[in-house]
Amino acid sequence: MPRIGSGLAVLLAATALMGRGAPAGAGSCIADWSVAAPIVKKEGLVTVEQLSSLARSHLEGSIVKTTLCEEKGGYVFRLVVRGANGQLRSVTVDARTPFGR
Repeated sequence: MPRIGSGLAVLLAATALMGRGAPAGAGSCIADWSVAAPIVKKEGLVTVEQLSSLARSHLEGSIVKTTLCEEKGGYVFRLVVRGANGQLRSVTVDARTPFGR
C-alpha cells in the first residue's frame, strides 16, 4: 500500500477537523479563496494576510487552513491550527474583528 505523505496527511486531517462540530444551519463555508476573496473585500473583512499577522500574537501554533464561513448574519474564519506538539485544533474567529483586534 502506498504511503501517504505528511502534507497529504495534514490536509486530510484538517479537512476532517473542519467538517466536525458545525451544527445544522450553522451557515455555509467557502474554502475556495477565488470565491471568498471578493466577499472579504466587499464586506470589509480582515484579509488572510492581516489574519495571519494577528494570529501570531494571539495563537500558539500556526494556521494550516483558513475557511470563510457565513454564520448568524455575519462572517467568521474557521481555522485549523497546528500547535507546537503537532496536534491540530479548530479555532473560530470573527472575520471583521478577529481576536477582538
